Amino acid sequence: MIGAARRHVPSAKSKPLEKTGMRDSGQMLQVTHEGMVRAGVDVNAIYTKLGYDAEKMPLRDLRTPHQQQAFFWTTVEAVTGDADIGLHLCPHMPVYRGEVLEYLMFSSPTFGEGFQRAVKYLRLVSDAINVQLVQDASGTRAEVVGAAAGAPQLRHTEILVVYEMIQFARSVTANQFQPQRVQLRCSQRSPKEEYEKIFGCPVSFDGAVGAIWIDPAVLDYRSPHWDPDLLQLHEELAEKRLSNLQRQDLIERIRLLFSQRLELEHCDLEDVARELGMAPRRLRFELTRAGTSFSDLLASFRYALARRLLGRTEEPIENIVYLTGFSEPSTFYRAFKRWSGMTPVQYREQRRRS
Repeated sequence: MIGAARRHVPSAKSKPLEKTGMRDSGQMLQVTHEGMVRAGVDVNAIYTKLGYDAEKMPLRDLRTPHQQQAFFWTTVEAVTGDADIGLHLCPHMPVYRGEVLEYLMFSSPTFGEGFQRAVKYLRLVSDAINVQLVQDASGTRAEVVGAAAGAPQLRHTEILVVYEMIQFARSVTANQFQPQRVQLRCSQRSPKEEYEKIFGCPVSFDGAVGAIWIDPAVLDYRSPHWDPDLLQLHEELAEKRLSNLQRQDLIERIRLLFSQRLELEHCDLEDVARELGMAPRRLRFELTRAGTSFSDLLASFRYALARRLLGRTEEPIENIVYLTGFSEPSTFYRAFKRWSGMTPVQYREQRRRS
């Protein structure tokens, strides 16, 4: 139980975010996709405008840059002609099943303790959402920071996140969780009665943060599934997934450094480790745990860059040699033949024919 003084759960922020940018889990897109389908939205028209092949998208496995949401919602607004589409999707949204987050909630002794554990791992869902459980003179509430930052179109993300949080909390408390009032950061576009009907409580707008006020008694709701052994397993699973995510971020940071340093004479592990502020030994260890190596990442990056330059540009091959970080044309030719089974000239000719 959270005491009377203002206290909060540790935020879901982490150090690599400033360098890698914020990303959202594909689970968020999957839930939104299902809601749009249920609402009768022309999802194919939306994905065509976005350049996606909906049938081939591994939604749950995606981890997309958060800033792309503005473009996504601009497209959804254009296709539907609905400036408050996020609100109107809410009744059609499936309850978010947070997998490991849901497991943590169920296996914790109380809803309050489960909530505190779940927000520690919120980064598994999104880097852009920071949730704090606060109790002070203004009441007990979950504050949602970050979801509506940036472009106005992200209002839809904020509305859906707040709605899904309420539905999720209801599902893990056998409907004991009921919002007392909701504050949104975004402005009002539809009649206030629509918002209050959907959220089931009074709603205000243009707040400094998004917030859901609750009865503090619900924090003491005892989970019928509480099991200390399962809780330990679920925390271990959450830690493992978070570690895997952090290693993915590390790999993205390394690829970014490759793109910045590849034309330099030195692009070795020690140089990259220094840029990352890590000991070379630690970097090797983390990459091994991620199932790769520095040399494999560098080779993969060079091969992908070479294919793009050969297939999509008219850049002379002698220039591509140096753009991909090779000091001699003969070394580049041998490496490309080893990677693709053909020479750079043959690859370029094949791409032109196709």
